[in-house]
Amino acid sequence: MKWLIGVDLRETATGALHFASWLARVQPEARPTLLPLHVLEESYLLQVLRHTHIDAVEKLAQDGTVAQLDRVGIGGLAAPARVVRGIEASDTLVREFDAEHADALVIGRQAQSTDRKIVRLGRIARRLVRRLPCPVVVVPPDLRIDAIGGGPIVLATDLDETSGSAAQFALRLAAATGRPIVVANVVGDDGVASRGLPTESTAALLAELGLERQAELEAWMTRHGLGGTRSIVAYGDVLGRLISILAAEGAPLVVCGSRGLGAIERVFVASVGTDLACWAGCAVAIVPPTWGA
Repeated sequence: MKWLIGVDLRETATGALHFASWLARVQPEARPTLLPLHVLEESYLLQVLRHTHIDAVEKLAQDGTVAQLDRVGIGGLAAPARVVRGIEASDTLVREFDAEHADALVIGRQAQSTDRKIVRLGRIARRLVRRLPCPVVVVPPDLRIDAIGGGPIVLATDLDETSGSAAQFALRLAAATGRPIVVANVVGDDGVASRGLPTESTAALLAELGLERQAELEAWMTRHGLGGTRSIVAYGDVLGRLISILAAEGAPLVVCGSRGLGAIERVFVASVGTDLACWAGCAVAIVPPTWGA
């Protein structure tokens, strides 16, 4: 697989590079193509070019990018680092992604896993996750290669057919990394447990829901080439339960789909992929519904 890696020059923004390093090392005989790229945005250039020549600015950015790669030990595993100019970083990354015919774009997250900050994604990550022009992998800034889980890739699905592209991406990633897949589906808590039913009745209802959802999940998996794959059905808060599953499984990565919601729709419908990208302790791959079509 071919991965475009967005390189941020801040000291704390190395999680994406650690994840890229893991991709290169997890299956050396089938090493992926890693394309590190740093974007010099127009707004930044307009400030610094009043005092510095463009050649000096680009050299500083090139040296900083190479230093970031060497610091993580990925310098010899990736293609030569590139620095490009662009009006806006997210648009430039998408342009380069298309030009390189890459499979996924890897970017960093702003907030660390232990931070309680309200703003979790940086400006560039927010724009890419909202637009989702390609598969986007969001990585916590504090992720380190020695802390990446040794377990399976988790495919999180709500059983919507738009998640089919995520299933195909997970299958391809599993083949590239040699990791198995676990399919997880969480039945959201719609207030069943708080309706005043006797404990025995609530337990019976939840058991029935679980059995029905297991059958639905297995049918969905069969339709998308995942028949026989291990699966997990859970009940409760979707984000919290998925994060617990990721930790319990030691997942290096979770893959989820997107329904391609517009700005207005997002006000009323939560995006599990975006929530995971904001809060998960591992890398999160969000795959647009049109991927692979």
